[in-house]
Parts: sequence; structure tokens; C-alpha cells
Amino acid sequence: MFEYMYKVPQNEYKTTYGALKVSNIVFEPGEIERVLPDIVFTDDNLKHMFAEENLNLNKRRNIYRRFIPKDEMLPDINTFVASNILTNRSFYSFLAEGILGLVFRDLYDLDLAKGIIDITETLSDSHTGVDACLYNLNHNIIVLGEAKFYENLSRGMDKIIKDFVEKSIKNKLESLQANVENCDEAIQIVIKNLKMEEYDELTIDQFMNQKIVFAGFVLHSENDVSHYNEPNFYSRYFVSTSQLKDNINKSLNHNDINGEYEIILVHLPIKDKKSLIVKMIETSREKLRSL
Repeated sequence: MFEYMYKVPQNEYKTTYGALKVSNIVFEPGEIERVLPDIVFTDDNLKHMFAEENLNLNKRRNIYRRFIPKDEMLPDINTFVASNILTNRSFYSFLAEGILGLVFRDLYDLDLAKGIIDITETLSDSHTGVDACLYNLNHNIIVLGEAKFYENLSRGMDKIIKDFVEKSIKNKLESLQANVENCDEAIQIVIKNLKMEEYDELTIDQFMNQKIVFAGFVLHSENDVSHYNEPNFYSRYFVSTSQLKDNINKSLNHNDINGEYEIILVHLPIKDKKSLIVKMIETSREKLRSL
């Protein structure tokens, strides 16, 4: 469903950049935005995003409501959404977090190790932990994902890179640890990957000394996608695994953390953040009415 339109590996830095497209859809922000609500609301994708095996009536109702603000949308939906975007950068960020899981499932055959969307959260929630933990059992790969939903690609990419190489990574890992302790599937992948028998033996240091992909995804507004194919377009977003390792060692007060790391930064352009959110809300309302 999601695939690379442009893929730019920088092997010397163990970093890969890429612009994404939707299969069989013209690579144009307006067209991508038009089909995105229908893609998100397919049963298979909702199951993946919300880590559900079956969608009974009650689960469907709760999931559809998850996309609708609890506050009354006054004076109208467009003004309400525009105001929230202006005053709260985290507003509707969960949509990018959910799509991140779909993107890396499609690109790299990765499954979620834990649900990345909590039905009890609000549309304005933010958190300090990673936005997603994914894995591939066949290749013993764990992926830690960060997602941003911005009106500007540069702001989203810069924020993810800063999170990777400047901010303390310890809070994110401790948050992940707390989450996976209550998820059998996540515990199994950590045990299998570390070849450990008991999860309670796991430490953050041990977790970091393994093969981990740090994945960033930006869902963003865009008018012109023609420049994405320019040879040096992604050079403005330079980041390397050596910077990542330095920050991890600093965060954990070590000098010997030496995991096998890779960085993947991808983005999906849509026409307008506000109009996509409005479409998502309206689609979820229609889904609720049809139950």
C-alpha cells in the first residue's frame, strides 16, 4: 500500500531517506490526501494500528470515536481544527503515529510489538516514549519509531533528528520498557532477540546492545513535490548513527554501548494538514452512523 517514491540511502552514515507514495495513486499531495482516510479506515489497517485481532461492534464504535474530538467543534469544524493546530502542536499527532506503523509494515514487513494508539488518550495527548516499537522475527530486527504530523517537512524532520541525537533517550526507553511489560507479544520479541529466558532480566543497556533501527516518519503539508528528486535534497537533514551512538552513551552514562544501529527517515506529503484532519473526522462520523 505504502511504498517508496524516492529512496536515498547514505550508506556511509547508515542512514536512509525517502519520500513515500500510495500504490497505484499519482504522487500528488492532493490525491494522497484524498485516499488517506479510506486507507486508514480499512479493517486490516485499523486492526494493525490499534493492535486488535477482531473488530466487534463495540471496538469499532470506540475506534471511530477515537478520531472525533470530544470538545464541541465551534463555531464550525474547519475553524475548530485550525485553532487547535495553531495552539497545540500535538493535536491529532496520533494519526501520524498510526500511519507510521502501516508504513513500516508495508516497506519492511514489520509488525507492531505494542499498540501505538491508546483509545483512552485524547487527540491532544503527548508523551515522552517512542511512538512505536516494531519488529521482524525472521530477521531479529527491532524498530523504534518517531512520528510527526506537521505543516512543514523541515520542522518535522529537524524535530525527529533532534530527538535522536540530542535529547536523552533514556526516558523513551524506560517508557517503552514499561509498556512492553504488559504486552506478551512485545515481551516475546525482546526475549527472542536477546536470547534471554526471563524478561525481568532485561536492562536498558542490554536492550541497546542489539540490532535496532531508529525510524522517523513525517506526515506533512506540501504543495510542490518536484524537488524531492534533487540529488542533494536530503543533505539538509544530515544525521548519522555515530551521532546517535554518542547520544545513547551520553544518555545512559556509558562509553561502551555499541549496538548495530540504522536510521530511516521517511515522509508522506499531503495537501493540507487541516483539511486532512477534517476529512478524518467526517469519515469517522460517517462510519459511526453506519453501525
